[in-house]
Amino acid sequence: MAYRNTTIYFMSGTGNSYRVSTWMREIAEKTGSNTEVLSVKNRKPAQDIKNGKNNLIGIVFPAHGFTMPWHILKFVWGLPRRKSTHAFCAAARGSLKFGPVFVPGMSGSGTFIIALILMLKGYNVRGAMSVDMPSNWFSLHPIQHAKSHEAIIARAKHKVTGFIETIFLKQKVWLTLNNLYEITGGILLSLISIGYLFFGRFFLAKLFFANSHCNGCGVCAQNCSFGGIKMWGKKNPKPFWKYSCESCMRCGALCPKNAIEAGHSWGVLLYFITAIPVSFYIISTLNVYIPGIKNLQGSWLRTVLDILCFYPAIFISYYIFHFLIRIPVINWIFAHTTMTRFSFWGRYREPNTNLKHMDETIQ
Repeated sequence: MAYRNTTIYFMSGTGNSYRVSTWMREIAEKTGSNTEVLSVKNRKPAQDIKNGKNNLIGIVFPAHGFTMPWHILKFVWGLPRRKSTHAFCAAARGSLKFGPVFVPGMSGSGTFIIALILMLKGYNVRGAMSVDMPSNWFSLHPIQHAKSHEAIIARAKHKVTGFIETIFLKQKVWLTLNNLYEITGGILLSLISIGYLFFGRFFLAKLFFANSHCNGCGVCAQNCSFGGIKMWGKKNPKPFWKYSCESCMRCGALCPKNAIEAGHSWGVLLYFITAIPVSFYIISTLNVYIPGIKNLQGSWLRTVLDILCFYPAIFISYYIFHFLIRIPVINWIFAHTTMTRFSFWGRYREPNTNLKHMDETIQ
């Protein structure tokens, strides 16, 4: 038996990372390893992880912004230190298929950052991988047909099986073309990834709204893994997306009324709101009281002011938008000027996965 105990922690919005974890569990169980697959939803980092080279933990997560989700970063950062426990990490990245051509996604720096944190905590990290799964990002593109999903998933299972079998042979998996592709992309796209973690994810979270089909059932808020949605309104409650939203797309996939939209027209408007050069006006005003400060117009001061203004600009704008969207005519305008309203755009959930699966503990 390669490992006495195997624990796989996963984060999953629409089921891709969960499915990857179950494939890994199947291989682990065949070796006789005591295996657990645990969702990180509402779970604090486990402090009872066993030490020793006969124990293995895995971190499986979706790629967000060419890196790892913030929630996974916090979870791994909170793991206990261990001297020799073996570990691995894997990212499910969004892939597309056009005819016979499979277009790979990119997890970029995600697996390497998680691996580095594990190493710094004393874990013996055996390898990292990224695997293509069907893209669920309906904010960006239409969801593909089931046949494309099936083909992508079949390829993914073969790749995951090969990776985890190698890990269970106690061999390392680092020098692969896939990892070379990812680390190259991670370096080239590092500024985008940093921008996503500190700015982009907040912007994307505020694109969501409910159209007139929403009946206030609260399924989206009740099942959000990160507490990123709350229902506002006593008589006619509507979902409100908070800053803790990770844009995992679970809410859109679960909505029984298909009422959740990613507002493209609203996104354009929000972009222009956040692009208003507030720092220019602040510095110009301060120049009256602090002569010469206007000379700092293109310096670090303006950058700092832009950052400080970014978050309240998004919050205040979305707060106003949330209440205006309750007016039927305004809701109609925004709902009819987003691509997500069309039936062909679709929503995605891993075909063999339901909500109970994604939140349960498997032993």
